[in-house]
Amino acid sequence: MRAGTVLRTVWLIVAVGSMLLPVYAMLVVASAPDDTDLRGLVFNGFHLPENIGLLFGEGNLPTYLRNSLILCVGTGVLDVIFSAAAGYAMAQLSFPGRRVLFALVVGTLALTPMVLVIPVFLIVKELGWVNTFQGMMVPGMISAFGVFLVRQFALGIPKELLLAARVDGAGEFRIFARMAVPLLKPALITLFLVHFLAQWDNLLWPLIVANEQELWPLPVGLANFQSEVGFNYHLTTTAALVTAVPPFILMVALQRYYVAGLTFGGLKR
Repeated sequence: MRAGTVLRTVWLIVAVGSMLLPVYAMLVVASAPDDTDLRGLVFNGFHLPENIGLLFGEGNLPTYLRNSLILCVGTGVLDVIFSAAAGYAMAQLSFPGRRVLFALVVGTLALTPMVLVIPVFLIVKELGWVNTFQGMMVPGMISAFGVFLVRQFALGIPKELLLAARVDGAGEFRIFARMAVPLLKPALITLFLVHFLAQWDNLLWPLIVANEQELWPLPVGLANFQSEVGFNYHLTTTAALVTAVPPFILMVALQRYYVAGLTFGGLKR
């Protein structure tokens, strides 16, 4: 075995181990009973099911999970629908100002979200959407990144295919729904996954818009979790471990589409 291969193998083992170490620490803390000394970070029994039962019995975690799923799935589906339509139009349809409009959309990527928080909140307040799900969902229903991603992907659709459909009498909406959307599937699934993961960890906007605890998603609920169950390392870590499961499952299930969507833009036809 060559020295380079050995070094790469050792480096990979160290890298994977450093990434898995925090997960191991979470499992040790979440699996330990309340009176366990955690300084050694070694397993002292497996009490994770009991801790999960206490977690769901004492806190509002089920409510936070439900709210996060509603927000992540809802905004993800809306972003896929609107970004797909806008990205496809900018890639395959000719209309005045198309390039300027696309440049403006890409230019918004340079803006930090903090710059937009106050004006967006004022709009939401004027609409009467404070402490509502639509107030948390509508501002994120379309993203500049989504439009950019779909547009770059849609540029790879053969124009001859679309022209043949137009010659056969198909309308633009039918071409988009029946032909473009299936071809854009990897990009749309990638967009949904990226949006879901970003929304799952979004703390700032729900914290500003939702003042009622019944509307809090997981990030806001976990930030306030210790006031519900007290200063308890075991339940707090168990809550963090439980909240990591849905995005992990989604990432594993959609991984091949995610990789295809991100690598397509680097391929030349």
